[in-house]
Amino acid sequence: MLRWSLLLLLPTWAFAAPIGRAPESRIPDKLWTEKPVGRTGISNNSPVTMGGFSRLAKLISPAVVNISTVGSGTPGSREGPSGALVTGEGTGFFIHASGYLLTNDHVIDGARDITVRTANDRVFKARVVGRDPRTDLALLQVDSRGPFPIAPLGDSGRISPGEWVVAIGNPFGLSHTVTAGIVSAIGRSEVQPTGKPMLASFIQTDASINPGNSGGPLCNIRGEVIGINTAIRGDAQGIGFAIPSNMAKKLLPQLATGRVERSFLGLAFREVTPELAKVLKLERVAGAVVTEVGAGSPADQAGLRPGDVLTSFDGQPVRAASDLPWLAAQAGVHAKVAVELIRDGKTQSVQVQLQALPRPLEMVEPPRLVPSVAAQTTLPLGGLGATVADLTPDLRKRFSILATVGALVVAVDRGGPADHAGLRVGDVVTRIARRAVNRAALLEAEVRAARPDDVLSLLVPRGKQSIWLTPTRAR
Repeated sequence: MLRWSLLLLLPTWAFAAPIGRAPESRIPDKLWTEKPVGRTGISNNSPVTMGGFSRLAKLISPAVVNISTVGSGTPGSREGPSGALVTGEGTGFFIHASGYLLTNDHVIDGARDITVRTANDRVFKARVVGRDPRTDLALLQVDSRGPFPIAPLGDSGRISPGEWVVAIGNPFGLSHTVTAGIVSAIGRSEVQPTGKPMLASFIQTDASINPGNSGGPLCNIRGEVIGINTAIRGDAQGIGFAIPSNMAKKLLPQLATGRVERSFLGLAFREVTPELAKVLKLERVAGAVVTEVGAGSPADQAGLRPGDVLTSFDGQPVRAASDLPWLAAQAGVHAKVAVELIRDGKTQSVQVQLQALPRPLEMVEPPRLVPSVAAQTTLPLGGLGATVADLTPDLRKRFSILATVGALVVAVDRGGPADHAGLRVGDVVTRIARRAVNRAALLEAEVRAARPDDVLSLLVPRGKQSIWLTPTRAR
């Protein structure tokens, strides 16, 4: 099991009284700068030297701050004794001369008092302007007009694995520590360090980052911030993760208003596996396979179907299923976007009119059935080690089954192909490959027609989502 650590440092518990919020101020038209001011640390054509890293540190360090917080105990990282307030430390950096700065949301989560200390030991109180737990970003403003030194935001879309980067922060409360390394990987969408679903596509780096580095900048050799340091692997050394700067740029206009609004596509999906690629006759193991389309959703209105493989969204490639949530969420409420997909082996494009993201639906586990109380007419799925029956209205009502049509699984042989693939009693198979299943006999015929060692693709709804299971037919 992977263990993740957010980079917030939480050293002590304290008891304190809350303070009032700083007065609101006018939000600048643009909150960040995109080009370094003055000389850069290292040019693209010059060799990397220790002197170059030193110049980088001198350029960026004045904009980096230590953030100290006092806040109420929460169920997460700030948990403390009853009635206690918990202190914590993290990092942030100025992006606007008037005192706006970026940090991680988990640095200020639950904070009632936020103190910012600059590199030259100036101390200010700060207020939260906007926050977004789903991307772990927060925008703060200090209670002074400045001007403050700023760190420019670079283009994280231009970075490649192997490029030099520098991380600056306050690990373990040690102010303005500078470490260097390389970009180890990009597009780490599968990383979920908070344990909750996040909209992120992290930059992975081996530049040393530690607790207390949360919210600090990850800079390229030109002195531009291309990431916001966020998490480390708790059971490994030399692996850290940063939120791409382009993600921050996309969210900053909304963070400045204090509210983040996301767009909604309205479908469930899963990764393309080699087995699914074979069943769906795909040339590449890439994209996101649609498993369910919400009734009346933008995806439904655009004609998307289960079994479609999404390969591009709004001009951006969908290389993996984990790419899709961020692409769909940030495209814009009411935006009309082009979606490229593969259906029945053919590539096509559809236009989707997005909506505002509704409240999340609760996940519901499928009912547990006892084979002896299932339908009287059952059919064995030869070669899979499972038995199915027609899904009748009586069975749907009796066992609170959400699916309306399909083949109800009433028995699964322990150790058989269906068992190994994850099929279980109480599942309802609604589709085999690209063909809809409206009765048990159709599913049985499709399985019987398959050859030994063929990989079958079964769509099974579970709660409010659906998954593809890929058992291999036995000989």
